[in-house]
Amino acid sequence: MIYELAYLSFHNLLRARARLVMTAGGVMIGTAAVVLLIALTAGLQDAAESSIGDNASLTQVTIRSGFRRDDSSPTLDLDAVTEIASLSDVSAVIPMLSMQGSIELRSGNLTGSAQVYGVYPATLAYLGVTAEKGTLTLDNNDPYGVVVGATVEENFYDTDADTFTATEVDLMSEPVEMRIYSQSSSTRSSRKLSLQVNGVLESGSSQDSMILMPMDTVIDLNERISGESIDPDEIVFSQIIVQASSRETAGDVMDALTDLGYNASGMGSYLSQLNGFFSIMGLMLGGVGSVALLVAAFGVANTMTMAILERTQEIGLMKAVGATDQAILTIFLIEAGLVGVIGGSAGLVISYTFQYLVNTYLSSTAQSGTSTALSFLNLDVSQLNGSLIMIQPELAIFALVLATCIGIGAGLYPSMRAARMMTVLALKSE
Repeated sequence: MIYELAYLSFHNLLRARARLVMTAGGVMIGTAAVVLLIALTAGLQDAAESSIGDNASLTQVTIRSGFRRDDSSPTLDLDAVTEIASLSDVSAVIPMLSMQGSIELRSGNLTGSAQVYGVYPATLAYLGVTAEKGTLTLDNNDPYGVVVGATVEENFYDTDADTFTATEVDLMSEPVEMRIYSQSSSTRSSRKLSLQVNGVLESGSSQDSMILMPMDTVIDLNERISGESIDPDEIVFSQIIVQASSRETAGDVMDALTDLGYNASGMGSYLSQLNGFFSIMGLMLGGVGSVALLVAAFGVANTMTMAILERTQEIGLMKAVGATDQAILTIFLIEAGLVGVIGGSAGLVISYTFQYLVNTYLSSTAQSGTSTALSFLNLDVSQLNGSLIMIQPELAIFALVLATCIGIGAGLYPSMRAARMMTVLALKSE
C-alpha cells in the first residue's frame, strides 16, 4: 500500500517539474547553509585545538603549593598524592619538588639558568614527554644524571660580553656545572655540581625550562642548603602534575580537584572553555542557516497549497472511487517529504563540493608556502591541515533528516486540508 502511494506521489511531483525544482531549490540552499556554517565552525575548532599543543599538555592538570586558595586547602604531601590517585579518570600522579636557592649553570665561559625539580624516577615515564636527544632516564644510583628541557640549552650567554646574545650549548656533549647559591641572613654560600645530561626533552611541554633530577637528590641538596633535615614521608611537594585519562576527562578531573580544595590549573580547562565557545558559535551559525530553511518551508507550504487547489477534482475523484482520508493525507505528505529529501540531498552535494574545493585550495596553499591566503581572516593556514570545512557524517545525516522533516512539517496543513475535502464539493470545483 505504502509503495503504491509513494509511487503515485513521486509521479505527481514530476507533473510539475519546474515547480519542484524551484521549491526543492529553496530547501537545497537552506540545507547547504546549515551544513557549511556548522562545518566551518568544526574546522575552526579543530584548528584552534591543534594550535594549543600536544595531547600531553591537554590532559595535564597542575596543582602548585604556592597557590593555595586559603589555609584550609589540602597540603601537597604523600597523603594528597594517594587521594588524587584514587580519583576516577586519573591515569597518573607525578609529584615534583623544587630546588631551594638560586641556580646557575656553567658550560665553559657561558652561563645559563633553569628551574630544578626533583621527580621520582618511576613517575618520569608518565609525565607525557618525549626525548629529542638521549633518553628519559633518572636513577637514584646516578644522583646527578638529569633530564633537561628544550629551552635550557638555548639560553646560555657570555657574562663578559658587552651585549646579551643567547647561545645554544649541546649539553649532551659539553660538560655542564650547576652552582647552587643559598642566601642566609649573614653569609652567601654556593655548591658546585657536575651534571650528566641523560636526555633533552622535545619542545612544547611545560617542562621546557626545567632540569629534572631524582627526588632523593633534590631532597638531599635542599637539606644541605637549608641546614634542616627533611623527612621523606612528610615532604611537602612544590607541585603535583595529574594526568587525566583523556582530553575529554581533563575538565572533570580539574573539577574534582577543585571540589577537594586544590587550586588546579591546566590546558584542559582552557580546552573546555574553547569547546564551549565553539559549541555556542556552531549553534548561532546553524541558527542563521536555519533561517534559510524556514523560508524554504514557506515555499514548500505554498507549493503544496497550490498543488491541492489545482488537483481538487482529482482528490474528489480518488475519494469517489474509495480512497480514504488517510490515503490522501499520506500521498501529499510523501510529496512534501520528497521535496525535502530532494532539496536536502542537493544541498549536501553542494556542501561536499564546496568543502572539496576550499580544502583543496588551502592544502595547496599550505604546501606552496603562500602567506596571503585567508589573510583577511588572520588565519594560519598551516594550522588548518587543509580542513577549514569539516562535514562530519552525523552532520550530513542530521541535515538530510532536518530537510525531510521541514518538508513534511510544511506540507502537513495543506495535506490535512486535502484529506478533509468533501467528495461532492471537490468533484464540483472547477
